Amino acid sequence: MKISKYTKLGALIIFSIAVFLWGINYLKGVDYLNTNTTYYATYDHVDGLLKSSAVTLSGFQVGQVKDIHFSDQNDGSLIVAFSIEGDLKIPKGTEARIISSDLMGTRSIKLLFSGNNQFYSESDTIPSSIEGDLKEQVSMQVLPLKNKAEQLLASLDSAITVITYVFNPEARQNLSESFAHINQTIINLESASAQLDFLLHSGTTDIQATMTNFNKLSTSLAASSDDFSAIAGNLANITDSISSVNLKEMFTNMAESSTGINEIIAKVNSGEGSAGLLMNDPELYQNLTQLSLSLDYLLKDIRNNPKRYVHFSALDFGRNVYINSDESDAAGNSPYTFKVHLISSPDRLNVNSPLFAGFSQVEESEISGVYNYSIGNTSDITKTYQLLEKAQANFPDASIIALKNGHRVKLDKALRKASK
Repeated sequence: MKISKYTKLGALIIFSIAVFLWGINYLKGVDYLNTNTTYYATYDHVDGLLKSSAVTLSGFQVGQVKDIHFSDQNDGSLIVAFSIEGDLKIPKGTEARIISSDLMGTRSIKLLFSGNNQFYSESDTIPSSIEGDLKEQVSMQVLPLKNKAEQLLASLDSAITVITYVFNPEARQNLSESFAHINQTIINLESASAQLDFLLHSGTTDIQATMTNFNKLSTSLAASSDDFSAIAGNLANITDSISSVNLKEMFTNMAESSTGINEIIAKVNSGEGSAGLLMNDPELYQNLTQLSLSLDYLLKDIRNNPKRYVHFSALDFGRNVYINSDESDAAGNSPYTFKVHLISSPDRLNVNSPLFAGFSQVEESEISGVYNYSIGNTSDITKTYQLLEKAQANFPDASIIALKNGHRVKLDKALRKASK
């Protein structure tokens, strides 16, 4: 049977189209003539990986990338499908890493076998990773050099700043003056050394005279040895006289005297006799204290108001000041008041507790988390001292505090100001 030329032409066209399609698919990584196994890997980004990019194992190409598309999860991740030629099986745990295969940045997939005896099946998804590109690797290598260069530049800047500061006109002048002072100091040391050398040489005669005087003194002491022997004999006679004294009787008398003194002290402590009454009578002490304060007020009043007591028409002291020791006047005129501080506590206490039994109107104040408790609020320092003695029976550490217009001030300052 004769085949027409049109039939031949059609067959040629069909064969050409088939070869063309096979070639395109081969370039895409699909080889219909060989057995291929397809696997998948998921990446956050592919960094320039393309279809038909090589898949290598130990530097040898074993497959190609077939397809790259976005994941159905709509999270921006990419799924890469690649085919492995022949019967090569991929062990489980193998990693598909995107790498740069040349200096131009061409991307490919490198298989990092795990050595497991179990293998992935076709269409399985294997673990993936991405190797840093050339720029990133260069940056990682250059980053330490960059940091050191920045530190070096900062050090150079500091050094230049110091040099600029040192060699400015004012600093140069200061350096010149410092060197001049150092030179002057050296000259002074040389002068002092010369003077010291001169004194040593010129004072040789005086030193020799001093040594001669020491020799004369030692000779005189040697000549006076008989006198020293006489003195020693006199001391021996004195010690013999002391040894002849009846020391036992003397110590007995001293013991009897000590006993008598102890009896007198005991009587004084018990309140017997005038001395005992004076030392053990608290009321007498209060009266003496009150008398002292009254005399103090009287002397101040005489100093400030002499016209009350002495009248001289020829003298004019220029002021009339009257001091009234009455508590109401003091409270009205003086801005200073006095309190007795009982106790401080980090915890708040009940002012009605038995701890404060016997004290009325206990005041509480809090300063920096510490609670302070006090009694009394008067300008009469005498009554404050009386209240202090009463408080010290229950609170040995009680003390007087002074206030001016409600603010605490130093006690000695308040006493000076209040007494004026």
